[in-house]
Amino acid sequence: MKSSYPQITLLGSNSGNNIGDAALLSATLESLSQRMPTARFYVPTANPDFVNKKYGTRYNVQAFNIMPWNFAFRFLGLPSLRCLWRSDIALICDGIIFGKRLFNPAFNMLITLAPLAILAKLVGCKLACYSTGIGPFPKGRGGWLARFLIQSCDLIMMREEDSKRLAEKIGVTKPIEITGDAAYLNPVSDGQRAAEICQKLNIDQSRPLLGINITSYMDGWLNDSGTSSDPDKLISVLATGILNAQSAAREPFTPVVFSTHPMDVAVAQKLAALLKTVVVSNTEYLSHDMQAVMRRCELFIGMRFHSLVLSSAVYVPVMALVYAPKVKTLMETFQSTEYALTIAGLTSEHLAERMGAAWGERKALQLRQKKVVNQFKLGAERAADRVVEVAFPEISSAIPSKTDEALNQCA
Repeated sequence: MKSSYPQITLLGSNSGNNIGDAALLSATLESLSQRMPTARFYVPTANPDFVNKKYGTRYNVQAFNIMPWNFAFRFLGLPSLRCLWRSDIALICDGIIFGKRLFNPAFNMLITLAPLAILAKLVGCKLACYSTGIGPFPKGRGGWLARFLIQSCDLIMMREEDSKRLAEKIGVTKPIEITGDAAYLNPVSDGQRAAEICQKLNIDQSRPLLGINITSYMDGWLNDSGTSSDPDKLISVLATGILNAQSAAREPFTPVVFSTHPMDVAVAQKLAALLKTVVVSNTEYLSHDMQAVMRRCELFIGMRFHSLVLSSAVYVPVMALVYAPKVKTLMETFQSTEYALTIAGLTSEHLAERMGAAWGERKALQLRQKKVVNQFKLGAERAADRVVEVAFPEISSAIPSKTDEALNQCA
């Protein structure tokens, strides 16, 4: 170690905008802090106030501003170099390795992330893919940069088989371990906090809750005719289908809309207005609180990938509105493809029918998906154990394996 205590840099989309990114950050801080209570964390981010204010008192974490006036071009610059200089290992978290809009650093982090592989070696900092999801790479240059970055890692862990296969396809030859999304270990607020939020938002809890998540990305989806779908029309289809399923259900439910990114608030509010319900938004609540409310749902219909991860993490059975391949892959892993509904060509009748079927067998669906979720949680625990083994061998023998502990809990 470079010091008397472990030092770790976390590289991800840590602005606080996306609930998935925030959950990944907090889950990683929690997992590694449990194993190494004296560990210090450094987070290069465009929004240091979010990290410092929300997590600075809970964990030993310090954020570094990567805006241009701090001599930084996103990840490439003085703030990241300072983090790497101090750190024993830097972890590449989340799905920030992809090739779309490669030369737009405001959108794509890979172009400024890849050079850190060189800087890390120069300052003696190990590098790891920490339960990372990668892709897509629509053009060769993105794949080349990703291969260079991943091949430079001392430890490579992917969150699912698809990312491993893609890494091998672009030429990664080092061993790749499959773990599980770190967000499955995000600490969740208690039931009292969930009750407070429900009361504040006037959520009717006299009936079972149905959680719903949509994203504004749907206006870029192509329908069967090859033209972009009309978001307002799709919102109407969703609302009609949900209301029809609600009226047909033997045990009626209360719908609740969850917005997991500020860019989704407008579409979430439109859907909520049609459903005569409310929006639980991450512009108001942290991921821990939102998961506490999600846990009160008896079925969750999600569009964003991490809305499905976080709801299933608290053992709520899930359906998916498929807008991206990773969502489809997740439902395949859950062995629940019959409840993975493609946005293209979706009708209110089909949605209502599938919702009715899922609502009727939600207990069985929960048990089926819970087995997979537990495996994901074990994988996420193993990822944290591996970081300790690879980066801190001098103290790893004194740290009990959380993977073994989790195995006992799942047994």
